[in-house]
Amino acid sequence: MLILDFYVDEPACFGVPPYLSPYARYAAGALVAGGKIPAEKISYLTVDQWRADGKVLNQEPELVALVAGHTVPGKYLGGKIGTVTEVVEFLQWRKQHQPSGVTLVGGPIRYASPEIRNIIRDAGGYLVRGDLEFYLAELAGSVGNMKAAAENLLEERGPGLGMRRSYEVVDRWSEAGAFLTNLHPNFPHLILELETYRGCTRSVFCSFCTEAFYGRPEFRKPEGIFAEVAELSRLGNRFFRLGRQADLMTYLPDMEDFQNSFPRPRPESLELLYAGIRKAAPDLELLHLDNINPGLISTFPEEAREISRIICEYNTPGDTAAMGLETVDPIVVKLNDLKCSREEAMTAIEIINEHGARRSSGIPRLLPGINLIHGLPGESDTTFQQNYEFLQEVMDRGFLLRRINIRQVVSYKNTKMQSLQQDPTSESEIPRKRRRPDTLEKKFLYYRDRIRKEIDQPMLLQTFPPGTKLSHVIPEAKNQGYILGRQLGSYPVTIKIPIDDLQANLAFQNRKPITVIILGAQERSLIGLSWPLRINELSSRALEQIPGAGKKRASRVYRSRPIASYNDFLSLLEANSSSFSLQESDCDFASVANPSLAGTSGKD
Repeated sequence: MLILDFYVDEPACFGVPPYLSPYARYAAGALVAGGKIPAEKISYLTVDQWRADGKVLNQEPELVALVAGHTVPGKYLGGKIGTVTEVVEFLQWRKQHQPSGVTLVGGPIRYASPEIRNIIRDAGGYLVRGDLEFYLAELAGSVGNMKAAAENLLEERGPGLGMRRSYEVVDRWSEAGAFLTNLHPNFPHLILELETYRGCTRSVFCSFCTEAFYGRPEFRKPEGIFAEVAELSRLGNRFFRLGRQADLMTYLPDMEDFQNSFPRPRPESLELLYAGIRKAAPDLELLHLDNINPGLISTFPEEAREISRIICEYNTPGDTAAMGLETVDPIVVKLNDLKCSREEAMTAIEIINEHGARRSSGIPRLLPGINLIHGLPGESDTTFQQNYEFLQEVMDRGFLLRRINIRQVVSYKNTKMQSLQQDPTSESEIPRKRRRPDTLEKKFLYYRDRIRKEIDQPMLLQTFPPGTKLSHVIPEAKNQGYILGRQLGSYPVTIKIPIDDLQANLAFQNRKPITVIILGAQERSLIGLSWPLRINELSSRALEQIPGAGKKRASRVYRSRPIASYNDFLSLLEANSSSFSLQESDCDFASVANPSLAGTSGKD
């Protein structure tokens, strides 16, 4: 049996490394607990590993559970998400080379168009439009006769395979499938998404949202979450994110009390959840969250303040509360049933900053992360300017944002957005000349670039000023003269480390975390060096990153190595210790043990 993970990305679930989605773990648990298949008979493969193997299988599993699909567009550093083309490519290869095997395809790919569903079927796959793990549990008892069992399942359950699991079985499967984490190539540096509920708690849904397809929200009992976390912790997992829900603040809310389409949140539910997770995994190293709704915060400000305080008491520093603001243009907000107005969004940002902007280990505890979307019905040539001016006001008022995500909207069948796009009268109140596609695209690109330059970079430096030390940074890739690293966490910022930083290079080769000291920012990324700075091993290019150094002083330091002391270092930089961003404790002046490791000037 094989779990083949093509990775997932949807509004309330993420599964690209260093994340592992619940889908894959539930699938493994369903095979073990549902079909009583021994864990050692189940293997795990990522789409990146499959590519590295030449897109063939070096084993011949009787059953493959292929997890795939993304309903939001994204750029990824830790892995490359599997495409529909690659899903079909895998199915066709398996049909030709392993015709007796069965492949069930599930995850967000369930929302594929009828055309894609037909292609998957013709390529030999069984596309599950309900819950993959439900059908894996049913098939798991048919070892040795899987093909016939799959065909019988189609006859009995219908070709759509639309059955869904309950949280009663999820609680069993999540605990039984915990072993899968140990098979992941990123283990133990792996963030595990924890599911609290699915579906949207709003009574009115955003026009583009796919989470509403799950129907009325179904909430998971806290005891099941605690048992899952305890087993994951027992197996050596230390990094967790409450990511599988539309709005964490509405976990176990008062569903009988709605205001502005939101149920009243219950702070005691979040206190129970966070305290229970901490008890289940007392030595966890990461506890972050994903989605929080700004409209709910402004509707129930006192409850939201208390929940924010609770989160900041139990979480680990550097947390991000992703807020689906989408836009502050009132016409777009109204037409698309979005969550909040401009004023309400500002209130939400202010409330999260009250507790979250307080620093722990040098970084804020919890900051808002803003999502903006381009392409919604109702946009005009002023929409992007309104968004920019809103973000400028956030900065002017001294509030911090962890990140600003700007993306293109994706339209799915059976959403309100699709109806709006097909209705010629939906945007009739906006003059046609103000919503011409070429005009909108130019305005979008102009203001996107302004946000990146005038908002993103200053905000990054306010959040992570030079001298900030970030621990547990994983070097993940190399690009254009830099090693790209990120902390394990929710929406971690990318840190660019000069490629001739020897300690970072060694960590990259060994896939080991390092501590990095921040020296500046570039575009949407931070610039840093491995900490403590081994001054006598740094190249001229690396030394240039030190604030106030520049090429001339960096070259002088490089030529003067070995440098004996902090004072000598300051003298060469013509720096004053009272204003210099690097302390003596940040620097290591030990002589280079192996001169060949000292690097070059960085100009080769």
